Amino acid sequence: GVRWIRRDRVLWGITVLSAGSNLAISGLMAVLVLYALEVLRVPAAGYGLFAAGAVLGGLAGALAAGRLAARFGTLPALRGVLAVQTVALTGFALARHPLPGGLALACFAAGTTIWNSLWASYGQRHVPAELLGRVGAAQRVVGLTSAPIGAALAGFAGQAYGVAPVGWAAVAIFAVVTLRAWRTLRAAAPEPAAAPPTTVGTAGRPALRPRR
Repeated sequence: GVRWIRRDRVLWGITVLSAGSNLAISGLMAVLVLYALEVLRVPAAGYGLFAAGAVLGGLAGALAAGRLAARFGTLPALRGVLAVQTVALTGFALARHPLPGGLALACFAAGTTIWNSLWASYGQRHVPAELLGRVGAAQRVVGLTSAPIGAALAGFAGQAYGVAPVGWAAVAIFAVVTLRAWRTLRAAAPEPAAAPPTTVGTAGRPALRPRR
């Protein structure tokens, strides 16, 4: 599976970009409760409502993924999603109130769900059927390798400097990933017709789950 991915520039690029973004996502998830309570001043009794906003954002992303791919193409949509997530993370890092922080997090969660949906759709259209299992597993292994590293680094940084800098570190990582995506995710040939919007369904996936 890894050998096949390495021969495909776009799929390898998606895998590496997923690993980079997972570094930021997992770091943010590791300190999210403390960040919400200490930085955004979310009342302890209201944290469930705050988290529910991210879930609703993820649901909105799942509903929009197919339409975005049909209108713009899968690869342009993936690049655009990373750019929007970088802006959303910037807003999240700047926020000091539950409402703007929650809205920014919901927007970021929507982007995560869109990425997961379109990533899977692209692989299903471009990977030979007999290799789908091995290629998908290889992408998950490579893409998720950075997740525990990000969580550990965020924990150490939060203990040493407080949790607020973790948000800015996530912004910096996503900015680098976005810049790289604009060079890497360029279609080499016309894409197959996008699947109808109703076929994309990741609404049951946690909104802030790392990239697959």
